[in-house]
Amino acid sequence: MIKNAIFRSHDIISELLSRYKAIVIAFILIGVCAHWIVQHQRTQQMQHAWLDAPKVDDVIMVDIGRMQTDRVYQPQFRIAQVIAVNDTQLTLKQGRYTYSRKRDAKRAIQLDNLMVDDYFQAEPWHIPRTQVMPYYQSGAIYAAYRPNDIYVMGGIVKQRALPHFPKHQRAVFSAANSQGIGFYQRGDLVAARAEFEIATKNKDQWGMYNLATMLIAAEGGEQDLQRGFELLKTAHEQGNVKAKEALASLCMMHQICE
Repeated sequence: MIKNAIFRSHDIISELLSRYKAIVIAFILIGVCAHWIVQHQRTQQMQHAWLDAPKVDDVIMVDIGRMQTDRVYQPQFRIAQVIAVNDTQLTLKQGRYTYSRKRDAKRAIQLDNLMVDDYFQAEPWHIPRTQVMPYYQSGAIYAAYRPNDIYVMGGIVKQRALPHFPKHQRAVFSAANSQGIGFYQRGDLVAARAEFEIATKNKDQWGMYNLATMLIAAEGGEQDLQRGFELLKTAHEQGNVKAKEALASLCMMHQICE
């Protein structure tokens, strides 16, 4: 009986779809368009907010061709990044490279090109705060992004902040943890992770914190969110001053604490 009901329901649905196919397709298209419009509006509002209140490390996508009003327009897409902000002026570093397509500039970010030596010009670029929104409205600034941790669109756009070590706690660092810090600062992440592992086995709370942040960020090896959470929790219980903040960030971004 259940089988017959299933077959009957299938026949009814097939008949309705066949009869009202055009209407169904129209509703689907309307739904897709509505979703795109809503997402586009949210993106526009977010970028408007970022440009209205910029922060250091924000990535600004510019079209130099729109700024050169004295010549025939040619697309010249570049990447700039905020290095200083005050009440009257926005200071950026401007990329040396010009792209003819927006997707090429986007790809440069995704490939971590902003971290390459000499990617940016040495001379800073100053823009009056009052000029930022007019540039955005004219298309001279066509997109803005605020880094999530150190990433924009999956690409690294800034250096990760080095571990914070309060002066009053330096005396209790283990030798392995200090060695790990040295390796980390020199960019040898595999060796740094190994030393932090040793420090963790010796119950060094800063070794636990440093190893946890590397596990979460997949630095020097595979990502392990669960172990990172457990190490941060243990370090926090031992009084580590940074572990509480890192725990809150981890729980919000990965929902691993539930």
